[in-house]
Amino acid sequence: MVPHTDPAFALEAMLVDDVGAIDAIRAGEALADVKVVRGFIDRYEAAVTTRLQQLYEQGASAPAADMHTRNGGVSAREARRKERRAAALDRAPSVADALAAGAIGAEHADALANTTSRLDDDVKASFFEHDPDLARDAARMTPEEFAKNCRDMIRLLERDAGLERAERQRRDTRLTKTIDRDGMYVLNARLHPELGNAVFNAIDAETGALVTAGGDRSVDRSLIAAEALGNLVTGGFQPSRPVEAEIRIHVDAHTASTGELHDHSICEYDDGTQIPPASVLRLLCSGVIVPIIIGIDGVALNVGRQQRVANRKQRRALRAMYRTCAFHGCDVGFNRCEIHHIRPWELGGLTDLDNLLPVCSRHHHVIHEGGWSLKLAPDRTLTIRQPDGTVFATTTPSMRPPPATLTTATPDRHDDRTSGRPPERGRPPDDHSGPAELFPLSA
Repeated sequence: MVPHTDPAFALEAMLVDDVGAIDAIRAGEALADVKVVRGFIDRYEAAVTTRLQQLYEQGASAPAADMHTRNGGVSAREARRKERRAAALDRAPSVADALAAGAIGAEHADALANTTSRLDDDVKASFFEHDPDLARDAARMTPEEFAKNCRDMIRLLERDAGLERAERQRRDTRLTKTIDRDGMYVLNARLHPELGNAVFNAIDAETGALVTAGGDRSVDRSLIAAEALGNLVTGGFQPSRPVEAEIRIHVDAHTASTGELHDHSICEYDDGTQIPPASVLRLLCSGVIVPIIIGIDGVALNVGRQQRVANRKQRRALRAMYRTCAFHGCDVGFNRCEIHHIRPWELGGLTDLDNLLPVCSRHHHVIHEGGWSLKLAPDRTLTIRQPDGTVFATTTPSMRPPPATLTTATPDRHDDRTSGRPPERGRPPDDHSGPAELFPLSA
C-alpha cells in the first residue's frame, strides 16, 4: 500500500488499517494519509469559516469565532486562530489548494496568517500577489522555514526598512508586575527586539554560569533563569555582572556598509528577529565588528585536534548558517543546541568547521544513543540515516550567507581582549560544547 493523494482514498485506507499490526513503512505511509485527510478537513473548515464571516457581515449569523466555540468545541483562542487562518487562505488560493491536497499542513497556513495579520493594506496586497510562489515555498519548507521565508519577503516589500515598526515596538515596550494568590511575583514584559536581545543574552549567560557552577545539567533551567535574573538585577552581584549586555547581530557586508536591503540580505539578531538596517548602522558605531568568512576562510576556523570543544569563532560561523538544530524539521534555536562532532573526537574526529553541527539535546541523544548517522557534504548538505541505513532526510543550512558576512557584538565580560582571560577558560571537557547560551560568543 502507498500513501494516497485523494482524501477519500486516504481516509478509506485509514479505516481498514489494523494499526497494531502495521510495520514502520506502512506507519510512515499512514502518516502521509493522515496529512492528506487533515489538509482537506482544514481547508474545508477554513472555507466554512469564511462563509460564516460573510453571513455575519450580512446579519445572518453569529461571528465565525463564536460559532467555532459553540459548534466546534474549541477555545476562544483557538477559534480566533481559525479565523485568522481562514482570512489568510481566502487571499491565497494557491496556498489553500496546497493545504486541501495535503501538500502542506495547517501550521503553514498559520505561519502565513501570523506573519501577515498586522501588515498595512498596501504591503499585504503586494505580498499576496506572490500566492503561487508562496504555495511552492510552503510545500518544500517546514512551517518554521516558511514563516521565516514570509518574513523575509515582507521585509523586502517594506521599503521603509522596518523603521516604523521599530518605533512602534519601542512605544509598545512594557514591564508590569502582579502578585498572585500564592504570594508569587509575576512579571509580564513586552520588550522591543534590541532590548529583548540584550536582556535575554545576559540572562542566558548568567544561567549558563550557574548551571556550570552547580554541575547538574538536568536542573530545571527556568528555575535557574529566575535566579540569574535576580543576580543580574540585585546590586550584591555587581562583580559578576557584565559591564555591557551583549547584543549579537548577523548582517551581510553590503547591507552593513550601505544600509540598503537586497534580495539576499541578512539583517537579524542572533535569535532570528529582523532588525532594520538603520538600527544596525547605529549599533555598529559602538560595537565590535568580527568578520566571519564562510568557506573561503574555513582554515582559520579549524583547530583540528588541538582542542576538543568548538571555539567562539566556530560558534559564530555555525550560527551564521544555522538558526536552529541542524536535524531536519527541528525548531530548537541555535542558542539551545550542543555542538556535535560528526566523526567523534574519540575516533580521531577533528574540531574543524566541516566536522561540526549544532544539534539539540534530544537529537544529540538520537545520534549517539539511537545509532543514527550523519554525513555532511562539502556544501554542508546533511544526509541523515536511520540505524538500518535508510535515508531519513537530507537538509541544508537554514541560511547561506555570502562570503563576507559580518557578526557584531558589544563588548562584554567574556571579551578576551578586555578581560585578560584565556579564550577557552571554563569550557567543559566533553565531546560537545554544551548548550550554546552557556558561552556567549564575544569578539
